[in-house]
Amino acid sequence: MVPDESAGRACGICSIIERIRGGTFLDWVTELPRSWLTLGDAQFYRGYCVLLAKRHVTELHAMPRGEAHDLLDEILAVGRTLAEVVKPLKLNYECLGNQEPHVHWHIFPRYLDDPMRLAPVWQRPEAERKVSLEHGARIELITAIRRELIRKLPTARIG
Repeated sequence: MVPDESAGRACGICSIIERIRGGTFLDWVTELPRSWLTLGDAQFYRGYCVLLAKRHVTELHAMPRGEAHDLLDEILAVGRTLAEVVKPLKLNYECLGNQEPHVHWHIFPRYLDDPMRLAPVWQRPEAERKVSLEHGARIELITAIRRELIRKLPTARIG
């Protein structure tokens, strides 16, 4: 697939990025030089985040080397941040793109009390994956992640 092609349909991730830029996507955490970090809509793993590449590219290998390296550095910073803020046993990183052909990562904190901690996150029953946080708890978690990420990566911005 050509790097900027979206198979003839609107890109859902590009739509989210437009909402972030327009101030109507409430779960964004911070802007990084190459990406946007959002809190995952479902919080079946507390701290689950999604990192969205700013530029529409369908494959990591299709990015120029410097851009890909910058993006990977941002993923590392997010991982370090989540490790500090939510104290998981393990972090899982997934860059799939089968449903949304736009480079993005799902970053899942995994915990000791997770009965499925040895299985991939998507094997959890769908009903269990619908867990959300109360609005105040979401804002508190977003604020904590944002604060720590800005401390670790001064190029992160909140506006």
